[in-house]
Amino acid sequence: MDSRLSLLLTLIVCCIPEGLASCRNGWVSFENNCYLFSHGKSTWGEAFATCLALHSNLAVITSADEQNFLISELKHIHRHDASHVLYWIDGTDLEVENVWKWAQTGEELTYINWADGEPNNALSGNCMNLYGAGGFKMADDDCDIHLYYICQSEYVSIGWY
Repeated sequence: MDSRLSLLLTLIVCCIPEGLASCRNGWVSFENNCYLFSHGKSTWGEAFATCLALHSNLAVITSADEQNFLISELKHIHRHDASHVLYWIDGTDLEVENVWKWAQTGEELTYINWADGEPNNALSGNCMNLYGAGGFKMADDDCDIHLYYICQSEYVSIGWY
């Protein structure tokens, strides 16, 4: 094989797929992640399972930039009813009360941005959501209520065929 062709193929295989990473149809990208905003409502456990079935997890928010992105998207989706909607994310204190962890990893939250007066449900509010009436900041609720949810996955690479 010609050495130039070999070099070109090496560059394509090694370098370009990273640049061709993208989100699946219906998902929205931010930094290295893709997000799916549900159209239907589920309990926190059902939402967790649905995201896993979609090869993702409930959203894990690790920075103000990421939360601001999600807030912007949610305000766009819910221009006329934002104060009436809530979205499950991955946080929970089911294991130890008031010790908030990401369910997917078991790691304690290093970034938290509670809505005013939150968390407020003591023993019955063990699952985290983004609370529309609180500007889509974090809140806790009973895991068995039905809310919208946000799934999160890493970019998928586009394969060569």
